[in-house]
Parts: sequence; C-alpha cells; structure tokens
Amino acid sequence: MTTETTTSLAAPGWRAVNLDVLKRIEALPSLSTVVNEFLELTRREFFTAKDFEAVISKDQALVARLLRVANSALFGNSRRIHSIPEAVVLVGLENLKKIVFSVSTEGLTRLRLRNYNYEPSRGYWMHSTAVGLAARALVEMLPQKMLHGEEAFVAGLLHDVGKLIVDDFLDPTAGKRPITLAEEAEAAGMNHAELAEFILQQWRLPETIVLAIRDHHGGDESAAMSDGAKILQLAQIITGTWSIGRGEPIDLSADFDPTPHADRFATLGLPLGKTPQLIWDIRQSLTGLEKLYPED
Repeated sequence: MTTETTTSLAAPGWRAVNLDVLKRIEALPSLSTVVNEFLELTRREFFTAKDFEAVISKDQALVARLLRVANSALFGNSRRIHSIPEAVVLVGLENLKKIVFSVSTEGLTRLRLRNYNYEPSRGYWMHSTAVGLAARALVEMLPQKMLHGEEAFVAGLLHDVGKLIVDDFLDPTAGKRPITLAEEAEAAGMNHAELAEFILQQWRLPETIVLAIRDHHGGDESAAMSDGAKILQLAQIITGTWSIGRGEPIDLSADFDPTPHADRFATLGLPLGKTPQLIWDIRQSLTGLEKLYPED
C-alpha cells in the first residue's frame, strides 16, 4: 500500500500527495535565485549594467558563462573582457536574457522524458522554449500589457515542468504518445499543471507566472482564467502549427490560420488584422532555436 501525506499548500483542495512524488520534487534541480531578481530588474523602466552586476555576481556559473560568451569569437572583441558590466554592454540585453535563463534551467534541460511524445534528446525543452518565445512575442503585441514580457517567457519555458515528475510514474511499456491530464492524475495523483503550481511556489516565482501555468489547460468557459494562462494557451496553439519539439529539423513554413481562434485573440484585445505581424515576429524568434540546446 502506498504511503501518502498531505502537503501544506496555499491553494485549498489539494489532493493527498504521494510521498514518492514529493521525493522526486525535492530532487528536481531548482532554478537559480537569480531568476526572480533578474525578472524584478527587467520590470524597471530604467536600469544600468551595474544593476545587472549586482544580480549576476550572486551566481558564479552565470558569471562564468557570461564572460565566456563575451570573450568568444561571436563578438570579435580585440581585448579581453574581465568585468560583468563590460560583458553586459557587449553582449546586449537580449543575449543576456538567453544566458540567464539558459544557465538557470541547465539542471532541468539535462533531464529526459521517456513517455511523452517529444523528440528524445531535446524536444521537450525546444517545445517549452518555443512556447516561451511565442508568449513573449504575443505579450509585446498586445495593446495592454497583461503580463511582463520576461514573465511570459519564463511561464512558457516552465509551463510543462510538472511533466518531469509525472513521467517517472507513467507506464513506459506504452511507448511515447500523447498523455491526457486524467492519465497523469491517475499515475501521479496530480496532473502536470497542478504539480507545476506546487513546484513553482517552492521556487518562489511571481504569482502571475504560477497562475498562468496552473490554468494553462483550463477550458474556454473558465471566466476566472488568468490573462497569463490565456496567453500561454494561444502561444501553444500557434507553436503547435510547426510541431516544435516533436521532430527535427524544425520547419516553420506551415501557415497559421488565426480564424478558428478569433475569440481567443479578441479576449486579449488583439484584432485578427494584426496576426500576420505577430506570426512573423514569432517565426523570427524561433529561427535558430536548435542552437540554444545543442545535442549531446
């Protein structure tokens, strides 16, 4: 008989959580604490390279990666870069974001899923990154900023993190295939979105990110669904056009038809006339995605 315990979670109505599930959550590689501080910094209207130094210097792995990139042939600098502010100015904010989130999720990116139908070596993380990039592009296009751009990216990047736990409880003899929420709950006691809420609470990520991920499988009838969840849903629908993470190489040539999703766009205040520009922006952000996660 399996031993169960009840967790002390903020939200009411949580199921009793299997002790084996809790042990796997505790063993899951955590995010660097720098992520929260970095998110807070990028919310400011004004910030300097010295502001980033104060945050980045707390994570030596992040400092090492930043300086290595700044001194690489990619930037062709004639002199050696030794300081964080110099490196931040040289690589630029967009590259800095990629470095921060890449290093912060490095322990997670090495994990492999046995049962979900992703490309084996890196499909899960390419899918997650694609949803994050699409969510950020979508937020930047909206007339009202319902979610900060970097919050949208992190929400997309981590929206399926619960699958890293559920995967251990699924029957591997069934082979790689789509897994329903009901199957997840039967196997692990919670589906991956519910588990993600618990995990992200432990990591103390902003509530906007936690709610977006918790509700990203909610139905259209859910009036209480957070704006972040609506953004994640639409980002998944758009990136699903190209089946990113299901196989390689990535093919972005398929056209996305926004018409069946007009209500979703309307709810976010985005007219269909603006979707061609949105899809172009998303395609641009996804180009070269394979380079973010080199094969082992």
